[in-house]
Amino acid sequence: MSSIISSFENLISSFFDIIKSIFATFYSAFETLFATASNLISSIVDLFSGFVGFILGNIVIIGFLVAAFVGYSAYQQRSGRNKKGQLKSS
Repeated sequence: MSSIISSFENLISSFFDIIKSIFATFYSAFETLFATASNLISSIVDLFSGFVGFILGNIVIIGFLVAAFVGYSAYQQRSGRNKKGQLKSS
């Protein structure tokens, strides 16, 4: 008789272990999904901060190039020359 009771206890224990394993699997899957999403967002933020840092680090050079182009264009217009270097015809 004790073997029947022991078998029944083992059956119930196995059933609850299966249920527990299923819940642990779903929990682990959701935890992995959220961790992946968090890492993705963190990587995107790091990418944009690197891009902004690059632009801000080179803003002086970019500004100098833009100012040189604007100054050269203004000089060309004031000196009466067109883009090919010829005098304007009136």
